[in-house]
Amino acid sequence: MGKNSNRPSRRNFIKYIGAAGAVGLAGCVGEDPGDDGDDDSDGVVIGSNHPLSGDLGGTGTRMDNAVQLAAMIKNEDGGIESMDGAEIDVISGDNQGAQELGGEIADELVDDGADVLTGCFSSPVTNAAARAAESSSVPMVISVSVDDAILQENDLNYVYRPQPPAAQMAIDHADLMPAAVRDAGHDIETAAIYYIDIDFGQSVRDRLQEELPEQDIEVVETVSVDFGETVDTQVTQIQSADPDVVIAISYEAETVELVRAMDNQDYAPPFLTGCSNEALNDRSALESMGDTVEGALATNFALDPTNDRAAEVRERFEEEFDQSFDANVAMTYASTEVIIAAIEEAGSADPDDINDALNDIEVSDHIAAMPPISFDETGENENALAPLFQVQDLEDRVVAPEEFAESEIDL
Repeated sequence: MGKNSNRPSRRNFIKYIGAAGAVGLAGCVGEDPGDDGDDDSDGVVIGSNHPLSGDLGGTGTRMDNAVQLAAMIKNEDGGIESMDGAEIDVISGDNQGAQELGGEIADELVDDGADVLTGCFSSPVTNAAARAAESSSVPMVISVSVDDAILQENDLNYVYRPQPPAAQMAIDHADLMPAAVRDAGHDIETAAIYYIDIDFGQSVRDRLQEELPEQDIEVVETVSVDFGETVDTQVTQIQSADPDVVIAISYEAETVELVRAMDNQDYAPPFLTGCSNEALNDRSALESMGDTVEGALATNFALDPTNDRAAEVRERFEEEFDQSFDANVAMTYASTEVIIAAIEEAGSADPDDINDALNDIEVSDHIAAMPPISFDETGENENALAPLFQVQDLEDRVVAPEEFAESEIDL
């Protein structure tokens, strides 16, 4: 699957490892002490391309810290066994959530020595970074980005996505959420969709509009939100449509704003749910939204609650960085586990060797609530899954499918 290329020669690179996470390529912390001034390194370098500032900076910093922690734990456990204990270094760049910086930061990370890339959260940014990785013939494992088009509308040989894309997110939501509600003895026949008006929200919205009618649910209202916008008008529209369920496809701030407007209008739909919604999987966000979100249902990628090691990772992350461990952190950590497994399989820091390993790999020892990760010819995970959570006592609990459930649904 790998392509031959004239890759930029490696030069001395900068490491950005620390409890505060990465601060971008301009923030020099120090040269790799093992470099000794030449172009060769005994380690392997992961380039982490995430928004470390701007509107998405809080989430992006936590995601970057997940990459840092996965490398840290691997190094503590003896490094890459197939490379005689070679250590993993992480260099990080700040794309600020800006599409025009996605490719630029990817190129800078490659120039600074990255053997494999990960990122980027915002789908337009990831799309740009993926194209840059392809041009450099450096493999990229997407940490979190949902837009189907990134892989399914581009012929990319070096880009892989462990998480479920928009189509799978919507399929899992339309399958798991209504079944859970109906199994609990409730009717659900109509829905309103609230979405952030960017590629991410639009792509999930479009697929939900296709999938929900297959489950005998009519979409009776669709409203959008932009970054930083208040949504009192949108909530009035939703309330007038009187849906059985409101489905939020939005980032944390926009979900919090939805709940604020609902509270102000004393409006509570029979069911509040989220599809690919980070806020309903973030404990600090749940606490800020309070009782309004108690009992809410959400499908998203998830930490496997049946996996003891996953719980240990969560505890270590919260202790190491004093940050909340949300679904995006869990998926980013799992994606980095895939990268590390591919490096082990390759026994090499050469990007083409790592790419060949990714092409054929199956990773069962990961912390995400999904079956073993392996990739089809487009680079999508053949076994991607977005399990169903319920907010119980303001904590996100996996309730379906049964093999990953930690709690029974309570409606």
